[in-house]
Amino acid sequence: MTAFFVAGTPVQQGSKTAYVVGKRAVLTDSNKAQLKPWRAEVARVAEATWWSLTKIEGPVQVSAVFVMPRGATVKRELPSVAPDIDKLVRALLDGVTDAGNVWRDDAQVVRLVVDEVYGVTPGVHVDITPTSRVAMVAALTENAAAAAMEGIAS
Repeated sequence: MTAFFVAGTPVQQGSKTAYVVGKRAVLTDSNKAQLKPWRAEVARVAEATWWSLTKIEGPVQVSAVFVMPRGATVKRELPSVAPDIDKLVRALLDGVTDAGNVWRDDAQVVRLVVDEVYGVTPGVHVDITPTSRVAMVAALTENAAAAAMEGIAS
């Protein structure tokens, strides 16, 4: 397992905007001004963390905790509003792929464990672990057993 933290307010990978230049279709991210620096920072931190490690060639598990800033008037316990957690994950995984030395492609990610919370220091805590089917089945079995015990206890 290799862990790192990317400081800054996480930015979601937004929707694409398409337009035609000459006879060619061009796609751009609708929030490019915010997304580009965020993905670059994710790539920079991932690359620096992985500099002495071997690129992962097989399946990968990624655990991430997105820490969002809480607005002064926000009373809710968890950030159950925009940005969407799946779009935050897209930007994170694409940023790690941009690093170039962690994995070949984010298609190698076979398991995601993701949370979004409020906190004092915005950013994302990331754990990347090469995995196997055996490890995944063991984790799922452990989770199912814990859930069953919790259900019995309540």
